[in-house]
Amino acid sequence: MPLNGEYEPSATEWVREQVAQYEATDGAEGGTFLDLPVIILTTKGVKSGKIRKMPLMRVEHDGSYAVAASNGGADTHPSWYRNVVSHPLVEVQDHAVKRDMIARELRGEEKAAWWKRADAAYPPFVDYRAGTERDIPLFVLEPVADEA
Repeated sequence: MPLNGEYEPSATEWVREQVAQYEATDGAEGGTFLDLPVIILTTKGVKSGKIRKMPLMRVEHDGSYAVAASNGGADTHPSWYRNVVSHPLVEVQDHAVKRDMIARELRGEEKAAWWKRADAAYPPFVDYRAGTERDIPLFVLEPVADEA
């Protein structure tokens, strides 16, 4: 993993516990939210420089993933949003597989296509977008090219 730094577990108990379960069992435990699959997104904290981990809904297509900065439909971005914008090199754990990825914020038609995939993977995203005035950011996470 190219992300260097000290891991600081979330201050939010359910996040901390789900990440620990997921990592200990490769997603056999802690691998779902509302019976739908999740991934673990690892970022580098923009303020602290510490490694942060968050379970997010699994939206995968052709080896890339999307993550929605929905914050449950709140009117503010989740804390991990600033981390990804500042440090787009992230890690995704999908069950036992960990991959280094580069995050890129989506716009236009590409964003619309990924929202269709995200809505299919986690239907509450539709309500989250309808319930806030902010344009919820959506990122695609693409694999880091393997070095030759």
